[in-house]
Amino acid sequence: MFEKLGIVTNIWAEEVENGARFDELMVEFGANGFKDMEVREGDYLRNSEFGKLIQRLESAMPEYTDAEYKTICDAIWTERPYETKHPTLFEELISFVQKASGLTLSYAMSHPWLSSPNDSEADTQLIVKAKKLAYILCPARPRLRLVDLDTEGDINESAAIANLKHYNTVLPDFPMIFAVENARQTATLTLKLAVAGDAKLTYDETNTYRADGSTVNPPNEFWSAVKMTDLTSVHFKQKTEEGVLTEVCDGFVDFRAITERLKAGDYTGDLLLENTPTAHSLQDALRSREYLLNLTAV
Repeated sequence: MFEKLGIVTNIWAEEVENGARFDELMVEFGANGFKDMEVREGDYLRNSEFGKLIQRLESAMPEYTDAEYKTICDAIWTERPYETKHPTLFEELISFVQKASGLTLSYAMSHPWLSSPNDSEADTQLIVKAKKLAYILCPARPRLRLVDLDTEGDINESAAIANLKHYNTVLPDFPMIFAVENARQTATLTLKLAVAGDAKLTYDETNTYRADGSTVNPPNEFWSAVKMTDLTSVHFKQKTEEGVLTEVCDGFVDFRAITERLKAGDYTGDLLLENTPTAHSLQDALRSREYLLNLTAV
């Protein structure tokens, strides 16, 4: 199972901030067997050379109809001819796509989907832009994930479900997997809202643990409620009293139990590593994968 372990790109944050190129890290991790990559939004990404390319693409998006943009994205990945008002921009995107050959890229960002938006139109346009970024990263299997790190207190479940249903209707001609992740709220509640809103769930068991090792949401409660078809991705990182660790090892999270549940349910989604960033993320990732492989081999 863990031979196909992928990564969330925020594990590169320290290296990117120290001058490493996003695309070179992508190629290096791919060469080491980490083929699934979730491109996680954040300052580290926006400050990278790839982030600056994304910003130029976002500025150019309004100059194309949805159909024109989709046609260009498909053509870039299938090496077909296309017409564009921004030849230099899309030539650079072609160069990135060539480096991403053989990888499966998705896109993830923080977004307060659990709360009613103050400006519905602005909120919709953010989702449009995010879906278009997700699509160009992988037209064959586009996926957008949202995580709400802002909403606190009681949740207006009806508003959250309405948001998800609305987001699903945005850009109907851009079919993609749409997912949310459990963060501050319990995994069981996030799952309930995702299913009601026609979204998939990205599950991170680490997020259920407090600093003292107690749980916000007992894992057994979540696993009793979830169906494997509700899941699109499972994140792996470890936590102890010291916080989230730089590599997967012993700690609060019982990875063996998670693996057994996924195997028993014939889980087919991806598994993504999300360690705390360091200046040597590949070594951390390789040791993490080895730990998980050894754990499930006995």
